[in-house]
Amino acid sequence: MICKIKETVEKYGMFNENKKVTVGVSGGADSCALLVALCQLREEYSLEITAAHVNHGIRGEEALRDELFVKRLCDTLGVEVKTARFNVPEKAKEMKLGVEECGRILRYEFLQSVDPSALVATAHNLNDCCETLILNLTRGASAKGLASIPPVRGNIIRPLINCTRAEIEAFCKENQIDFVTDSTNCDDVYTRNNIRLNVLPKLKEINPSFEQAVSRLMEDIRLDNDYFGCLTQEIIKNSRCDGGYNCKVIADNHRAVIKRVVARIIEIETGILPENKHIAAVCSILSGGKTQISGATQVTSQNGILSFGAKQLTEPWCCYFAQGNVKIPNGEAELKIIHNSSSAKIQFVHKNVLDFNTVEGNLVLRSRREGDEIKIAGRNCTKKLKKMFIEEKIADKNSVCVLADDNGVVWVEGFGCAHRCRITDKTENILTINITRGV
Repeated sequence: MICKIKETVEKYGMFNENKKVTVGVSGGADSCALLVALCQLREEYSLEITAAHVNHGIRGEEALRDELFVKRLCDTLGVEVKTARFNVPEKAKEMKLGVEECGRILRYEFLQSVDPSALVATAHNLNDCCETLILNLTRGASAKGLASIPPVRGNIIRPLINCTRAEIEAFCKENQIDFVTDSTNCDDVYTRNNIRLNVLPKLKEINPSFEQAVSRLMEDIRLDNDYFGCLTQEIIKNSRCDGGYNCKVIADNHRAVIKRVVARIIEIETGILPENKHIAAVCSILSGGKTQISGATQVTSQNGILSFGAKQLTEPWCCYFAQGNVKIPNGEAELKIIHNSSSAKIQFVHKNVLDFNTVEGNLVLRSRREGDEIKIAGRNCTKKLKKMFIEEKIADKNSVCVLADDNGVVWVEGFGCAHRCRITDKTENILTINITRGV
């Protein structure tokens, strides 16, 4: 297996420029094997390894067992370990996400926060790729989805991507590597577990080498995607002109290429991954016409030029803090200070509260400004509001209420308050913000 890992590392140049690696370690066979394997390769690649473990707050004592196990393993290997604990079920409700998706987001945020300058190594393997491929197929995958889990994505690397789960378990046995088993892995109520426990075994009955077959398919698709990606970028470069993009340069290609070019242009212009209906709508007007996509972006094809212009639904605005009702674009904000000695009881009631005593200087209620960022309470990283709004597909960004003091953003409508302004058991004065639209 070490040979396979080295082949993967060298094929994708995983350690060519960066030798600092944060390894995600759950305590399971895959992540423990990854950590041990990288420690064995530490001198050869001059690696600086840190382990990171997340307790998702789902399995109670079992999760604490896993955390302690990872700490002991890292101590044995002489590796520093960073840990984090989340109440993922609660966070999932707050973020209006499924438990699996919420856990994944929080996990990656933590892994990235351990050392922002380091690579992040995860233990995804060939079986995980098969499961993801099947999952994507059921959801209506594009060619990108059929490529499944990429070996490298940004600073995230996956050295085990070409190793099967059977090979990993054999490696653990040969190297006497202990690991723990997550009891939820046996619960097929989770979609991925259902695929792992029920679907994959059926496919392996048809073809015992199913994982290798999928590996060849994904390799071919990745090569195709790389080629089409380069071709797409070249066409976009050649189509750029004053006012937008030359429709003829785009249209004089195979339909498969046109769709990719249009999809990438939409992403460039709006910052949002387009849906098929948006791609089809823009493709349909290349010979002339107009359409609206992503809620507020108007696309026009006129005189052979494809241009994008966002409808500015809301102009930038600002008003100084005052208790009571405050007029905002398309609505009203009610700001109220409540004195409460038992503030801990209300801290999870809703997102629209903050500790008023932590505010520094003057408060203003306003629209987003360039450079605005916030570390949301309960999360482990600071994010630009621009990125947050793109991720949530908020088209009319100026309509979102932002509360800021002299030191920056303290609260964002729909997201919550800054970590520095969170409610604690010491909070005495609570500021509540209630937004009413359409008044």
